[in-house]
Amino acid sequence: MEEEKKLAEVNEVVESAPVAASVEKAPENKIKGGKYTDYTEHDLLTELVKLEKKTARRTGIVAVSMAAIALVFVVSAVIVVPQVMSTLTAAETTLENANDLMSGVNDSLDGMNKMISNVDTVLTDNTAAMEEAITKIGSIDVEGLNESIDDLNKAVEKMSKLFGA
Repeated sequence: MEEEKKLAEVNEVVESAPVAASVEKAPENKIKGGKYTDYTEHDLLTELVKLEKKTARRTGIVAVSMAAIALVFVVSAVIVVPQVMSTLTAAETTLENANDLMSGVNDSLDGMNKMISNVDTVLTDNTAAMEEAITKIGSIDVEGLNESIDDLNKAVEKMSKLFGA
């Protein structure tokens, strides 16, 4: 019941408001500078036709722009994508070759490490032999060797005289 009373009060207020006040608040007529209520059917139709022409022009511009964007995408797909794919294929081939080279370099480095460890082992093993050889050379009696050579020389001279040389 209370809701019905409130609705009735609102209707009374709306009905009691003067029609002239609503006319005063109406937007101005762009054609004649008056109110919308001043429009004739011909004026309204003229406004609608102008609005439709503007809308059609804007829609045409949007359609042409979208067609241009679509054309750019198609050209990109036809021209750029194959070039990008060939570049990516070349890059993949290059990376595979680089991986092969790196594995070869790793094998070479492993071989060099083994060789260096072998050289170290050889040097370690030969150091003892070299020390022994130097010790033996140092223990040779050079004076005795010289005397032996002189004695051998004298013996060879006597033999050469004996055989008539």
